Amino acid sequence: MTYQVKENIFILVNYFKNNDNYFLEKRGGLFLATIKDIAKKAGVSITTVSRVLNYDKTLSVSDTTRKKIFRVAEDLAYTKKKKAGSVKDNIAIVQWYTEQQELDDLYYLSIRMGAEKRAERLHYKVHRFFANDSLANIRDVKAIIAIGKFSDRQIKSMLKVTPNVIFVDFDTLAKGYDCVVTDFENATKTVLKYFVDNGLTRIGMLSGVEYSSDHRLKIMDPRFDVFKNYLEDHSLYDPANVFVGDFTIQSAFDLVNNALKANREDFPNALYIANDAMAVGALKALHENHVRVPEDVSLVSFNDTAVAKYVIPSLTSIKVDTGKMGEVAVSLVDAIEDDEDDNHTPQKVIVGNRFIKRESSL
Repeated sequence: MTYQVKENIFILVNYFKNNDNYFLEKRGGLFLATIKDIAKKAGVSITTVSRVLNYDKTLSVSDTTRKKIFRVAEDLAYTKKKKAGSVKDNIAIVQWYTEQQELDDLYYLSIRMGAEKRAERLHYKVHRFFANDSLANIRDVKAIIAIGKFSDRQIKSMLKVTPNVIFVDFDTLAKGYDCVVTDFENATKTVLKYFVDNGLTRIGMLSGVEYSSDHRLKIMDPRFDVFKNYLEDHSLYDPANVFVGDFTIQSAFDLVNNALKANREDFPNALYIANDAMAVGALKALHENHVRVPEDVSLVSFNDTAVAKYVIPSLTSIKVDTGKMGEVAVSLVDAIEDDEDDNHTPQKVIVGNRFIKRESSL
């Protein structure tokens, strides 16, 4: 079996499941986050890193080790050093996921890390809360950075603690709250134009529905309307090519596997996939059904977390600067306090993204 780590620098050959015998061949310049670097920093074998980054559920490894590997992989993207200084104030970072869910969707892990690193440089003391922590436990903080989607009831609970709440990856401008989001619209149009320009006409979307952790708010994928409108303008939209799950690996695997078994001949020859975890599930289903990527189906994922580089084939993806989203949210804390309480004008900051071409697309 031959493993390739593209865009980079190292080629992994002669991989044997039952031992750690590897031969590494140096190619070209320096890449900051190779599998070898991650293994060294995490204190585990290259085998373990490779299998964890490929979401290999057959691997017997603790959640603590998985979390460490994912954190190291994301952390290697950051190079700024901590500045000395005294602690300025307390802020809370509220993650809408549990710690386990965060491991399955590195998008939100990366946002949180970006926020924490920015808070560290600004000398804030951070108090971290996950979905299974009570919001009532938040006390005496200058501001709350709320990552993910929250119901009106949850928002009210946070506002009881402090009026300074900044939301990340949740468009709350219409509700009157500051927020930081990525550019879903232009990213989606970029992907669809790429497919069309490459002569791909059976274009599908693999997406999901989300709920706030208290299940009081249902969130539809904001990219769907852009997807539908763009393809309708090009007379290419087919509702049968839209597959909706829950943004997990298993959900994506089931959706693609069932669709292929039901009607393989008309399955899309291009798939726009909402996140990297779903892309991993889709790749597994396509492989098990002997569908070639990208020859038979081109895939473009979204997020470009550490996983995207290391799955086989590596994922063409929209690179969302999740770390920057977290950083910007923390930077808005001072901006809120600079305004008088009655005169604060909510801001919506849109962080751009980039199209990264790899092996999974033509």
